[in-house]
Amino acid sequence: MAKAIRTKPSKTSRATVKELETKGILLGEKIGIEHIVRAATGQVEEQGFDLYDLSKKRERLANFHPNAPTCSAWVSYGSGRAQLTATYGNNRWLGTPYDLSSIFSENCLVDQLLRQPDTREIGGVPSGEKFYGDALLVTDIRQHWTLRRRQAEEGEIEFFNETLSTPRTLIEGWNGYAPRIFFHEEPNEDDLIFIKLRFG
Repeated sequence: MAKAIRTKPSKTSRATVKELETKGILLGEKIGIEHIVRAATGQVEEQGFDLYDLSKKRERLANFHPNAPTCSAWVSYGSGRAQLTATYGNNRWLGTPYDLSSIFSENCLVDQLLRQPDTREIGGVPSGEKFYGDALLVTDIRQHWTLRRRQAEEGEIEFFNETLSTPRTLIEGWNGYAPRIFFHEEPNEDDLIFIKLRFG
């Protein structure tokens, strides 16, 4: 289970993170925790961090085929805001192979979330259509950091990973690139010092 931990870094840490980002040692990017909202049951199933390299076996949702109309919005969920992406029906396609309502169950929870008064549209939420099939819900979207080195000796990153204490995941290398270290929260001060001494 993915766990995003919020920390309040010191000014010293923030300056060091910025320096390491400028040098290309740490890469910062906005990542959240992905969930699937099941149409058939209304259950919300956590999938893990919304980062392809961490979830290469993530489930492909059948209703998200290239011709399906989709919409996205920021919605209230739990105690915060989340990004929801869903597929919806189109009255012009009734009775055709593209008619989602004849293939997938209506997703009532998605309808409820997207119809909230404080929903902020990202991409075309339809006013009169129903939502069908499973949907993607990404919560706790915030800055994460990855340590990446294009060139590293074999085993170097794996060994360095063992010296760190911030919650993290080692991502396998591919296509000649060295493995990477994905931090679940901002690296703590001790780890930042180790990173700076070793790679800075």
